[in-house]
This record gives sequence, structure tokens and C-alpha cells, in this order.
Amino acid sequence: MKLSLYLKEQQPNKSGECEIYYRIRSKVGDIKISTDVFVKPKDFKNGSIKVSHPRYNFLNKSLNRIRKDLDNIITDLNEDDDVVTPKRVKLRYEELVEDRDDDITELLDFWNGYEEYLEIKKLKSYGYLKTLKTLENHLRNFEILKKRRITYEWIVKKTLLFQTEFNDYLWNTKSLSNSYVNKIYDNLSGFLYYSHQNGYIKVKPKLKLEQTYEVDEKIYLQTDEVIKLFNSEKWNYSEKNESKLLEKLNIRIVEDELKGKNKKKYGGVLKITNWELVKDIFCWLNSTGMRIGDVRVIRVSDMNFDRKTQLINWTQSKTKKSVSVPLNDISGFIYTKYSRGKSLDQHLFPKVSQQKFNKQLKNLLKDLRFNRMVSKPMLKGSEVINDIPQPLHHMISSHSGRRGFIKNSIDMGNMDYSTIMKLSGHKTFSEFSKYISVTQKDVLKSRGLYSLDPTSENIDSKLLKMFKKLSDEHKKIVFGMTESLSNK
Repeated sequence: MKLSLYLKEQQPNKSGECEIYYRIRSKVGDIKISTDVFVKPKDFKNGSIKVSHPRYNFLNKSLNRIRKDLDNIITDLNEDDDVVTPKRVKLRYEELVEDRDDDITELLDFWNGYEEYLEIKKLKSYGYLKTLKTLENHLRNFEILKKRRITYEWIVKKTLLFQTEFNDYLWNTKSLSNSYVNKIYDNLSGFLYYSHQNGYIKVKPKLKLEQTYEVDEKIYLQTDEVIKLFNSEKWNYSEKNESKLLEKLNIRIVEDELKGKNKKKYGGVLKITNWELVKDIFCWLNSTGMRIGDVRVIRVSDMNFDRKTQLINWTQSKTKKSVSVPLNDISGFIYTKYSRGKSLDQHLFPKVSQQKFNKQLKNLLKDLRFNRMVSKPMLKGSEVINDIPQPLHHMISSHSGRRGFIKNSIDMGNMDYSTIMKLSGHKTFSEFSKYISVTQKDVLKSRGLYSLDPTSENIDSKLLKMFKKLSDEHKKIVFGMTESLSNK
């Protein structure tokens, strides 16, 4: 009887990996036994896994364990004077697996598996790695609270019990909403899928997602609010006001070294206040649709200097998708302010962490009286929370900038959704729709449906649409005529 390894290349999985089988051959038959070990064809040669495979030791250990079981079965059958056939060996092996105390942590401990998972994902975006570390922190804190080590067995064999206890921790100890809890489970599910593909668990458990609250109106700055924020110079740096600015405890001076050819022309250092930096970055997010994670990597050289197009080009940190957005009055001003005197390879903005950014953004908007009342109701378990309206500054976050870019672009009325999705970098409408805010003002627009009387509101709307279709030259002519008529 001969045992050898066989790679079944006909049915690769989503990752392009194929399963390795033990092939048992004799004069009376030929049969294959599953090993739950998967590798890509390029990593399997001459009947074995290549030593260069990053997980060679573990995978080979798993195969050797099965080989040892098969050898023992063949030996036992010979000693019992039973007829040894491939079919009988496979049957005895399946009985062994079924009867064995299936300790699924035998091959690899849960946390060793998670460390391996993080190592494989280390080249992913900063934002994605941050979510994986957040998941790890929640799980480790949960361990401390329960005084029980997390294992594959707990999650796989007692999924319902694990989720019930983990949900209790996430809701009551961490006060997280259902939508955030679902994000945690989405990341945990990704790790469990990885563990299943690599043979650490025999079954991938199905984690139950919690019901979420659908919110029509998102938290964002409306067009006039973005302009109001941009025009505010209250906390902008100037040498004359430096001492006065520093009298406020929350204000500090940020110095960004200039390394370009014209650095001396602009003083060698760009000086701004931390609140001024937050204001400019948030206006930038509203003007480009960037995520805060993109701001960390954007460089001066990402600007297309063609005067006709004036595009800012970057690769999104989260999706790795290349995006181009034309500069407007606000983003153009900010780009010039932060790029002059810098070399092309310098980052456009000084570094600021997302946590500090969000805290300072709330304080800044509170100081500037952004007090429009908004609410963001959500579910925490079966309880509705955050349904009481609060001032805008209390609810704002960095991601509100991306929402504002999308909603305010829609409100312009001169671009379809496909164009805006192109600018925002969304691949699917289902993801894009999460950013579409439907306000009460939007709902009231339906009053004009099938109107037989051309009211002044409809006329204004039609005039605006027609005006936007005109060329720049014709717009100037119409503007001049309108201005002269309004002055009479």
C-alpha cells in the first residue's frame, strides 16, 4: 500500500488555493482522503509543499499528523489480520476523526492565529489595520471581564453563548451601537474565514448581526455652513496675534518645515494653529470627498498642475482605488496655502491623529456656534439611543466631511449619481447610498410635483437649472443683465 500527497487543482477556492489530499493506492483500489490543507499550485511541487511557503512548518505539521494516523491504522489492520484496502483505511480514519475529542484549538491557539492574521494583513491600509487592532482590544478586554481565555472552541462550538456574552460587554460596558457591533463582527468573521481556510477550525460559525436603525438625515455641513467655516479666521495664525492666541488653553502653534526650492521666500516654516489646521483639513474633506486616512498620505506631487483641469489625484487608503477630483475655490486655496514652499514629495498637511482631529473639530465648531440641532438615532440592543436632537458641533466627526461632499454635490443639481460616485470612489450604489442624506427640505420639494401653477419657487428652480447649463461667457452676460435689472 502506497501513501502520497495529491493536489486537486480542478476546484480552487476564492483565494486560488487547492486542497491537498492523501492518496492511498494498492492493487485493489485507489482512494483519496481530505486533509483540509490548502495551498496554491505554485507552492506544491514533487508531491510536497515547498519549504519557501510562509506557513510551511504549520501546514506540514498538520499533514504529518494525518499521515501518522493513517500509518497507525494500516499497522493495526495488519496486526488484526484484517484485509487492508484503501477503502477500509479511509473508513477507519473517518471513524477515528468522528470519535476523537475534537479539540479545535489543538493545531493553533486562537491568539497565535490572530497574530499570524495581523502579520499577513500588515501591508493593508492604516485604517483597516486599526479596525483589526480595535477588534483585538475588545476581545482582550472581554477576556479580562469574563476571566476566561478566548478560544476557537468557545466561538465555534458555543457561538450563540459567546455572542450573547460578547454583545452584553459591547452594549453595556462599552456603550456601542448595533451598527458598530456589526462592524466588529464583520472583522471577526473575516478572521474566522481565514482560520477555516487554513484548517484551524473545521467549521466557520455564522455570526448573527444585530438590527440597525436606518437614518435618513446624516450628520454633515450644508454648503452655507462649509463656506461659513472656511471664511472664519478667528483662530488663524498671525505673528501679531500669536501671544493672544496662546492665551487660550486649547490653542497651540503647529510648525511645518518647508523643504522646497522656494522655502526661503515663504519663511522656511509654515506656521498655523492646531484649530486652523483642523478647520482647513475639514474644509478640504468637504471639498474633495477624502477620508481622514487619505489626508495622512496626500503629497504635494499628487496635484495635476495642468491649468485647464487642476485635478487632485490620489489612491484611497481604504480601497486602493485611484480617484481624481477637480479643485474648487476652497480646496484650491487650501492646496496653495499648504503647498507653497514645499518640495513635491512632502506631505500636504502636517500629521494629526483622527482622535485628536475629531476632538478639536467639536471644540472648534462649538466655539464658532455651529448649533443647528441634529439627531443620530441608533439601536443599542433593542433600545433606541441618541434620538434627542443635539447641537451639530456635538455630533460632528471627520467622516462628516465626506458626507458633506456627496450631499452638497447632489444638491448642486448638475451631476448625476454616477458622476458623483466617480468622484467619491464608490464602486457600488449600495455603499454610496449610505452617504445620501434626505432632509426635510428635500422631502418638501415633492410639493411641486405636477404643479399646474408656475409659482415663483418653480420659476427660481428652472432659472437656476438653465443658468447652470450656460457657458461661463454667457453666465457673465446674464449676471450683468440681472444685476442691472435688480438695481432699478
